[in-house]
Amino acid sequence: MRAGVRRSGVRQPLGSLGSDDVTSFTSAAQSMGYSATGYTNGRQVNDVFNDGADSAVLGLFGHANADIFQTNEGATDDRDQILAAGTTTDVVSPYANIRFLTEYTPYVDADDMRLLILAGCDTAQSGPWGDFNKAATSRGVDSAIGFSGLVYYPATTAGTAISTTNYSGNYFWSRFSYHVTTGASVSTALARARTDLVAKEGNAGGWDRYVISGAASNPGGVTLKPAGAGQPLNSQPLATEAFTGFTQLTPVASTTSQGPDGTDVTDVTDVTDVTTAEGVQYRTRQDGTILDAVGTPTTGGEITLSTNEAREAAQRFVQDNVTGFSTDWQLVTDEAVSHVDGDAVQLVRWRTVEAGKAGAREVTAEIDRRTGAVTYLSANRGSATADFRLTTEDAIAAARAVIGDTAGTASAEPDTWNASRWVVTVDRGLTGRSDAQVPDVERLEIDSRNGTVLSRSST
Repeated sequence: MRAGVRRSGVRQPLGSLGSDDVTSFTSAAQSMGYSATGYTNGRQVNDVFNDGADSAVLGLFGHANADIFQTNEGATDDRDQILAAGTTTDVVSPYANIRFLTEYTPYVDADDMRLLILAGCDTAQSGPWGDFNKAATSRGVDSAIGFSGLVYYPATTAGTAISTTNYSGNYFWSRFSYHVTTGASVSTALARARTDLVAKEGNAGGWDRYVISGAASNPGGVTLKPAGAGQPLNSQPLATEAFTGFTQLTPVASTTSQGPDGTDVTDVTDVTDVTTAEGVQYRTRQDGTILDAVGTPTTGGEITLSTNEAREAAQRFVQDNVTGFSTDWQLVTDEAVSHVDGDAVQLVRWRTVEAGKAGAREVTAEIDRRTGAVTYLSANRGSATADFRLTTEDAIAAARAVIGDTAGTASAEPDTWNASRWVVTVDRGLTGRSDAQVPDVERLEIDSRNGTVLSRSST
């Protein structure tokens, strides 16, 4: 181990619910030269706090809600172990089982932390006990990853043990873990992991709403390979300029890497990673078509594109660069998103036809509203043919029977990806003790032909 390299503490608060992502991330850290430890049966918060003071990487995977993260399972009583964000006045924890990130001495205790992962619901939001993004930045953490909404972890997948299910959040973090071992930056690894998750399942499960912050000038540009302690804080990102197509870019490096477990391949297939002089990185399939591309958004300056203009720019780019796309595809998402502080990005997503019809396929583009540049693009394929024999009511009834719930608010959406399915969501709202409530939502995929549960995941 090189001098100055801290060990990577990978901490898991949810028992078996996320053991695959912890295992994947721990293995990835070890392969990059870190002395990595993963805990899959919960961790006392005092231990987690001490772990963070001695880690280059600290990852938490599980129940959260804005300013709190449970480091040991349990949303119902005062035995919950909680890491909270805190403010600069929180010097001593008011509870024995709650610690605050702001208890670290600024730029001392966590100054060598290269990456903090807060893989739980709403961890990029603020709450009564502070803001994780601001707390991590104020303490000198180079890069911190949070999420602006709900995120889903696997509970079961048909025919697979819970402890080994590589589905939803587990698959996302296994792919992130793989990409960082190739030398990809935090932002590129996250972008590619979201593409890979959609390729596999047709849904990003909330993991596409990541927010990157940190003390480094370019927290999204932080890399984990080679292993090391904190990185220089003065590395400024170079924003991507607008381009009309990939033939306009100048390749400077090309490598082969492991592609996603998608529907257009029988197993994991190699893809080509291309790095360009313009700062755009993109991946192509073996047939030469674009799988995804990642650029860098601006973080300051005047916004020049309206929402409509951003959508139109995205559509023009997709029409020119995605084989098979046409204007009759259904627009399913058109909204502002943010991945780094100061960006102004519009996310636009299309499917080939209405949900629940044959030939489902998805294209997502994110446009910088200052420059019109594409900062993210993915073009994923689904393989199933629509066959809906069950009604909406049938699907909801089947889901309720599986989870034993009659009170939660339930909805069902028809979808076709690897299978023709109903995606049923049951939302119980916030549960747990009053000062530590977390979202309690389950999502089930129900086979639209016979009611079989294809997967079950939870926040």
